[in-house]
Amino acid sequence: MRTFLLTVFWITNIGNVIQLLVIVFASWMIFSGRYSFFELDGNAFLTQVIPWLLWLKTLVILLLGDLGRLVLAIPILIIAPLKLIFGTAIGIWAYSTAMGVPINQHMFETKSLTTD
Repeated sequence: MRTFLLTVFWITNIGNVIQLLVIVFASWMIFSGRYSFFELDGNAFLTQVIPWLLWLKTLVILLLGDLGRLVLAIPILIIAPLKLIFGTAIGIWAYSTAMGVPINQHMFETKSLTTD
């Protein structure tokens, strides 16, 4: 179980890096004037900006149907940060569970090496 949870942790880390790149790239596309905030939704981003990932649009619509179409209509700078936040939360949960540390305890808390 620990190996599975650490795998989830690392997959979410890689996904978060990709989400950060999407946010930076989409921000550049909007601030450069090529798209407005509401024009650059998930559908436009997948079909016009990164068409080599068009299969993701097909997969989302195939799995989610009309809900998938609704998700793709959300502006990319709203959906990408939400995915980043939820991916981070899932990653922290998986890491904490794998290490046996309660979620409310700070993950990077250091212990003193000196003895009292």
